[in-house]
Amino acid sequence: MSKYEPLREHLARLEDVVWAAKLNEVEDIIGSSLPKSAREHRTWWANSGGSLVHQNAWLDAGWRVERTDLMRDVIVFRRLRIGGTVAATSARTERALRNPQKAAEKRLSKEMAALRQPATVTLRSEWTTLGDLQRTPCSNSIIPQEGGVVRFAAMDGDEVVTAIVATLSVHKAYRSMRMAMKGLEDDTGSRVGRELFNKAGFDASDPIECDVVKSGNAWLLTDGRGRKANLDDQSECYLVAQLLYLQEVQNGRKTALYLR
Repeated sequence: MSKYEPLREHLARLEDVVWAAKLNEVEDIIGSSLPKSAREHRTWWANSGGSLVHQNAWLDAGWRVERTDLMRDVIVFRRLRIGGTVAATSARTERALRNPQKAAEKRLSKEMAALRQPATVTLRSEWTTLGDLQRTPCSNSIIPQEGGVVRFAAMDGDEVVTAIVATLSVHKAYRSMRMAMKGLEDDTGSRVGRELFNKAGFDASDPIECDVVKSGNAWLLTDGRGRKANLDDQSECYLVAQLLYLQEVQNGRKTALYLR
């Protein structure tokens, strides 16, 4: 069922000829936020229909958008016909029964129009300082056992170089770096330390600072709605790491990304 089906049902139940709706009223009816384009572009509220599933919601209910006032977050709907919705719905149902494959294709086309609406995914995160790699032992309680995103940073001449590591065990990644720095055999199975020193340009004799984004300190926001990222889930941990890596790149730092 389309996310805009509740809007169609609401309009079908109205007895008025004109309905001036606030955008937050529409969101309350559909039970979710409208896409950003609905608040910025009048064309989103056009009456074209076709594969545009949100427009079909009011058109199928026998209404059309008469006026948009996005400065005031108001959309004015006007009824086109009385009682047309039931007939239209019955006709669609009959066609679907005759040709279910075609009906499924049409419905998928409508759903894809909603899925293709522009989306913005952003990250809010907080770094926790673990300190100098040489001075903070692996036994320190500030080093999380669970998943997280670790950042190692060192100086390369006058520039800061970093490495972003996504790991399901921060402690293993940190211990791997400590052992590689001391030239010891890595017993963690992580191999992060050896790879960073071999490929990222870190020098074991230089100070290396370490930070971590740990569980509870990362939020993923999509079109203004957010939730805490689950850093014990590999795919979400990787996504957070990639976003943090892009931030390092945009800040002009030489950096490397490791997904472990």
